Amino acid sequence: MDTKRLFKQGLLTAGALSLVITSACANGESAPSGAAPSGPIEITMMNQYLTAEPPKMDSEPMKLLQEYTNTKLNVTWVPSASYSEKVTASIAVAGDLPKVLLVKDDRNPAIIEAARAGLFWEVGPYLKDYPNLKTLDAARLSNISVDGKVYGIFRWRAIARNGLIIRKDWLDNLGLQEPKTIEELLNVFKAFTYNDPDKNGKNDTFGIAFDANSAQFYHFLSIMGAPNTWEYKDGRMTPDFMTKPYVDTLKLLKQMYADKVFNSDFPVVKDRTVLLNQGKAGVYIGAYDDLNARFTDLFKSNPNAKLDTIANVSGPNGIKVQGGTGYNSVFMIPKTSVKTEAELKQVLTFIDKLGDEKVQNLMTWGIEGKHYKVENGKAVRIDEKVFTDEVYNTLFQLMVFDGSKALAGNVDPSVAKFNKLIQENEKYAVPNPALPLLSKTYMEKGKQLDQVVTDARTKFIIGELDEKGFEQAVANWQKNGGDQVISEYKSDYEKTMKK
Repeated sequence: MDTKRLFKQGLLTAGALSLVITSACANGESAPSGAAPSGPIEITMMNQYLTAEPPKMDSEPMKLLQEYTNTKLNVTWVPSASYSEKVTASIAVAGDLPKVLLVKDDRNPAIIEAARAGLFWEVGPYLKDYPNLKTLDAARLSNISVDGKVYGIFRWRAIARNGLIIRKDWLDNLGLQEPKTIEELLNVFKAFTYNDPDKNGKNDTFGIAFDANSAQFYHFLSIMGAPNTWEYKDGRMTPDFMTKPYVDTLKLLKQMYADKVFNSDFPVVKDRTVLLNQGKAGVYIGAYDDLNARFTDLFKSNPNAKLDTIANVSGPNGIKVQGGTGYNSVFMIPKTSVKTEAELKQVLTFIDKLGDEKVQNLMTWGIEGKHYKVENGKAVRIDEKVFTDEVYNTLFQLMVFDGSKALAGNVDPSVAKFNKLIQENEKYAVPNPALPLLSKTYMEKGKQLDQVVTDARTKFIIGELDEKGFEQAVANWQKNGGDQVISEYKSDYEKTMKK
C-alpha cells in the first residue's frame, strides 16, 4: 500500500471535510444532552491487538466491562503490525470512521492536520466535567496536544517501561550472573551466541533479538549517554544523531553485528518477540510488562524455559533510560461518526467509566474466585497465565488509567519485580524536550528526513557505510530540511516551554 499517497489523501480529506464538520459541530453545540438512555449505548471502535488472535468480545471479562459501562462495544480489531496503515487508510475515507479511534502515532502529520482541519473533537474543555478524566496528568495532556488543544484521551503508561528481559535458564546453564554494566551485557550476548546456552549441541542461538523497530536501538543510545531524540542545551536544539554518544552507539552495534550476537536480518524483521518465542534469542529489549504477555508461545514449546526481567545496565555516565511520552496511543473521537455534543458526552462517559474502581479492579485482577482471591484484605492472583490469557490479553488495549484504584494485592513475584523496576526507571529517565513541539517542516518532510537517518544508521551497523558516509547523510538531512526543523523546534521550545 502506498503510505505516502494515503497521507496526502488523509490531509486532503480532512481539509475537504472541514466545512461539513464545522456545520455538524455547530449543530452539536445546541443539541440538548437529553436524559440518560436506559439501554446500552453502542460504541464502535477500532483498536489493535498484539496476540495471535483478537480479543473475544463474548468473553466473561468483556461482557462484565460492557455491563458496567452500559455499552455495547462493536470493536474492529486490527493486528498491531498493520494497524497504523489501517488508521491512515480509514482517515482517507473519513466517512467510515468509528466513534472511538485508537491512534498509535498521534504525532503523524496526517493526524495533526486532520485535527487542525476539524476531523476530531477537541475534548480538552470537557474533561473537567468527568470524575476520572479531570484527573488526567497535565504533562501527558501537553504531550498529546496540537497547538495547545487536546483532541484525544491518552492511554496512561509509565514514563520508562523499557528494560531487559532475559532467558534466566540460559544464564543458569552457563553459570552467568545478571549483567550490571554494558561490558557485562556484551559478554552475556557473546556467551548466548557461542556457548550453546540451550545445551542442544548446536550453534543455533544468538544473544539478543533485533527487528526493524527502533526501540532496542534507542535503549542502547540511552545506555551510552545520548540525548533522547532531541536535546536543548545552551540555546541550541540538537538531534541525537548529531552527538558523539550517538556515533559511539553506532560503533558499538556495528561491532555487535560483526560478532553476530544478534540476527543479521534485523532490517526486515517486524517482530523480535518471535525470535524469543522460537528459542533462538536470549535477550529482549522492550516493555518490562511484555514478560507475561508476549511470550506464551515460548512456554508452549518449551515448558522448562525461564524468562526474567533484570535491572537496566550502566554505561559511560551511569544508568540512563529513554524517557517515554507517558502514554501509549490516544483514543480520538471523529466528528463524522459522533455528530453532536450529546453523542460526544456519551462516548466520554464510557471512557470516564474505564477509570472507575470496579473497572480498574477488573482489568488489574479479573474476576474474583476465577482469577483472584482475597486474603487478609489483599487480592492474590490464582494463576498468572490464566489471568494473562483471559483478562490481560482481552482488556489491556482498553486500559486508559493507571490502575491505582484497583484493590491492593499480592502479585506473582515476576510481576512485582518488573513493576518495581519500572518505578525505579523513572529516576534514570532522560526526557525528550521536543515531545510537545511542532515543526511545519517536519510535518511536511518528517518521514523522508527520518528515513535518511534510519537508512544511514542501518548501513553503518551492517558495514556498508563508514563514519564519513554517516556524516554525509547527516549533511544531506540538514540540507533537505533538517536545519529548518532544528530552527522551528528551537523557536517553538523557546516560545512554549521556557516560560
